[in-house]
Amino acid sequence: MPEARENIQQAIYDSPYQQKLMTRYSVNMSTGGMFIETQNILPVNTSLEIKFKLPGNDTIITCNARVAWTNEPGHLKKHSLPPGIGIEFLDLSLEIMLAIRDYLEGNVGSDTH
Repeated sequence: MPEARENIQQAIYDSPYQQKLMTRYSVNMSTGGMFIETQNILPVNTSLEIKFKLPGNDTIITCNARVAWTNEPGHLKKHSLPPGIGIEFLDLSLEIMLAIRDYLEGNVGSDTH
């Protein structure tokens, strides 16, 4: 069975002090990572500490991540996605991974988000 994915609009912060807004939203989230729509294309393998919330949940999820791939303007690897970066979560706890999975499985294909 393919992994559940969800297109969500979500603020993502890329600093440990949650002061620098990296983007207004992400798209194509899964339990392993997310694609972040941004014009600030970071190099592959850039390390990040990211903070985000799942829609409808006030818990801030913090994890280390890395840029796994890029979708650069003018050189799109995935034409179905806007410019941005694909990030891989590196250290999500099992509890958080299951919470993301439960959210995705409960919302994929729904018209309520």
